[in-house]
This record gives sequence, structure tokens and C-alpha cells, in this order.
Amino acid sequence: MNDPDLADPFAHLKQRASERADRTVDRIRAGVAALKSTGRKITAESLKQITRDLEPGFAGLSFQVIRRNPRAYAVYREAADAFPASAKPDRKPHGKRRRGAGGGTRTPRSSYDPLQSLSKKDLGRRIRTMEEELETGRRQRGALAYDQQAVLAKVLRLETEIILLQIEKPHP
Repeated sequence: MNDPDLADPFAHLKQRASERADRTVDRIRAGVAALKSTGRKITAESLKQITRDLEPGFAGLSFQVIRRNPRAYAVYREAADAFPASAKPDRKPHGKRRRGAGGGTRTPRSSYDPLQSLSKKDLGRRIRTMEEELETGRRQRGALAYDQQAVLAKVLRLETEIILLQIEKPHP
């Protein structure tokens, strides 16, 4: 009854994922060592290129793969030129949090997305403003389409009149 295969049916998948994660860490360490030995800058793109060169047939480690693996990302952060030596960790240890009044201000989690620094009220205002602008644009496009149809109808009538006048006019 206590068969280890029945205890965790996904043990083999977890084992393979762990092996892949270890392989990623090994690849990034080898890439960092190769870049340091040649004196090149350690960036995500240079790591991708060097891991591609070190292992023919391998596409290279993308930044997303490095970022998803906490141990590989730690190796990358320690070695990368983009991070200062005295960089603080990404997250603070979690203590008791209070929601509501007196909670303090939140800092944006990413420096590349300015929308994350906005409050929910400001985001709501932006959404409403954009929805209104979208509706105004739709109305304007509708009016333009109607005007375009009216102009096309007028052109068609005028072309028809021209043809009728040419038919009525005797040819010399």
C-alpha cells in the first residue's frame, strides 16, 4: 500500500524540472566564467550568445529562462555588469502588513512600467478618459463614413448625368 509511486504521481516531473533548473545554473556559471575570461561585459544578451557558442545546437539562455530560475538569476545578478555591487535584494522580508489608512506609500515594483506607480484612482481616471476618447473617435469615424458615402453618391449621380448628357448630345 505504501508504494512510493502512488505517494506522488508527479515525482518524475518534479525530478526532471529540478534537473533542468540545475542544468540552467550550470550553463549560466559556465557562460559567466567564459565571459570573465575574455573580459567581455556580462549582460543577458552576451550570456545568450556565449552559451550558444559553448554548446553547439543549443539556442542559448534567454533572459526569461534566467529570470524564472531563482538560483540562475542570483548567479546572473552577482556577475552582471548592470547591477551595482551593493545592490539591495528585490524584496524586503514580510512583516505584518496593515491595509487601509496609515499603510504608507507603495513604491513601483518595476522601473520600466510607469503605470505601476499610479494609484488605482488615477488608473481608473485614465481608463475612463481613454474610453471617452475611444467613443469620440468612433463617433467621428461614423460621421466621416456617412459623409464619405454622401460624397460617393453625389459623384455617382454626377457621372450618371455626364453619361446621359453624352448620350443625348449628337456626335458630329
